[in-house]
Amino acid sequence: MYSKYKRRLLALISRMLTPGGVVLSGMALWAGVVALCGWVAWQSYADAVQLATQSSRNLLLVIERDVVRTITSYDLSLQAVIQGAKDADTMSLPPRLRDRILFDNSATAQYFGSIVLLDANGRVLADSAHMGATPTADFSDRAAYLKHKANPSLELWISPPHASRRANAATDITISRKISAPDGAFGGVVIGTINVDYFRSLLDGIDLRHSGTAAIMMTDGSLLTRVPFSRTLVGQNLSAGSVFKVLSSVPSGSVWGAASIDGIKRLHTFGRVDHLPIIIDVAPSEHDILSDWEQRAVSILVLMLVFSLVVLPATFLFSRELRLRRNSIIELRREAHIDPLTGLDNRRTFDRCLQKACAVAMRTGAPLALLFLDFDKFKAYNDTYGHQAGDAVLVRSTAAARAVLNRSTDHFARFGGEEFVAILEGTNEAQALTVAHKVRAAIERVGTPHAGNRTGVVTVSIGVAIGQGRCQPDKLIRMADEALYDAKAEGQNCVRVYRPARRAAAPHVSG
Repeated sequence: MYSKYKRRLLALISRMLTPGGVVLSGMALWAGVVALCGWVAWQSYADAVQLATQSSRNLLLVIERDVVRTITSYDLSLQAVIQGAKDADTMSLPPRLRDRILFDNSATAQYFGSIVLLDANGRVLADSAHMGATPTADFSDRAAYLKHKANPSLELWISPPHASRRANAATDITISRKISAPDGAFGGVVIGTINVDYFRSLLDGIDLRHSGTAAIMMTDGSLLTRVPFSRTLVGQNLSAGSVFKVLSSVPSGSVWGAASIDGIKRLHTFGRVDHLPIIIDVAPSEHDILSDWEQRAVSILVLMLVFSLVVLPATFLFSRELRLRRNSIIELRREAHIDPLTGLDNRRTFDRCLQKACAVAMRTGAPLALLFLDFDKFKAYNDTYGHQAGDAVLVRSTAAARAVLNRSTDHFARFGGEEFVAILEGTNEAQALTVAHKVRAAIERVGTPHAGNRTGVVTVSIGVAIGQGRCQPDKLIRMADEALYDAKAEGQNCVRVYRPARRAAAPHVSG
């Protein structure tokens, strides 16, 4: 047992001390260290991105809950007005008492505008800003009224930001609800407004470092507010931007992207406010997220470069002499087994492979096929186009044939001159003929011009021989060669299988 493991260890050491083994060992060590450094750098990067995403998500949730709470509270006030408007007793009260019942104190909160009750024709029935007064205004041209009147199924509508009609506010959003008459018909609208400065107040004081942003926008792309704040951006439509297209396509998530406003690449963590047409986006910049990571990555890179400058030269210098010493031996071995022009097995390798294949066929009883290829009128081709052109034809044509002979058990070799052979193990006559026809067609499809050939292009004739049972290499070669002569005699550019009776009558044809 000990000697067994000792032999394995010595064999492993012997392989490692070869030029390739030295390089492989050195490269494995280098690759392992590089992979470890890369994993550390990647993990550090992933941690930085995850931390930024989680921080943004936490901030987003805080903002979202405030928005939901505020708008829900305001919507409840609108619904209370609707309930009062449907109560005939309430609407029959004196205006001041009626308005005190209809409107609660939420309409007087900071950032909230007045709540206005409209009838089916758009006339003002009550206004929280003018409690007890008899209103005469007509809101039939307002977007909220027109929206609900045109779409009776619309219950709650939140408008894009628009210029406020109040003197003390710059921009509002309108929140409105439909009033249904007892018979289900359109009975009017209750309208309220919220100043967009409310949304700005939610983002004030948020520290997103140097280039980060946070934004609250409508699902149609209208910007409500943004930090850093610019009043000129309020109401700007961002729907054409690539980032917004992602933000509006899914309820929530994170995505890298450059904003259409300033083009800075950021990690956008976003979410759509539940049941509201509002999107909140928190986006620290790539530079801010990765600045610390980049410093660590540079340190890791420097260490990796120093290690590489030591290990790699030492590895290659150590293996250089061994490689130079073995290169000549490898080349000699290669020349002994490979045809230098086509890169195929040479005659010596073919003979060895055929001996082995015949032994397997005799032992197992499996069929064995041999294809014998010869280029048609090839001497005439060399005489017309030159031997260099002939060599190029052999290279191109054998490459096409090799694409067909692609099984791991197929052996394709140069027999000599323009003659080539292919050993097809475990292949019967029908299968061998199919392969031979494919090889012939593949070489013809190369389309190399040959004025001396009847087809006008370079072609091959192929003889096929099948061996089974007592399979002898010399006999199989002779049978395939005779089948090749049959193919030549019967017009060339064709495939023939060995038939003893036919062979006895076949004339000899050259080329």
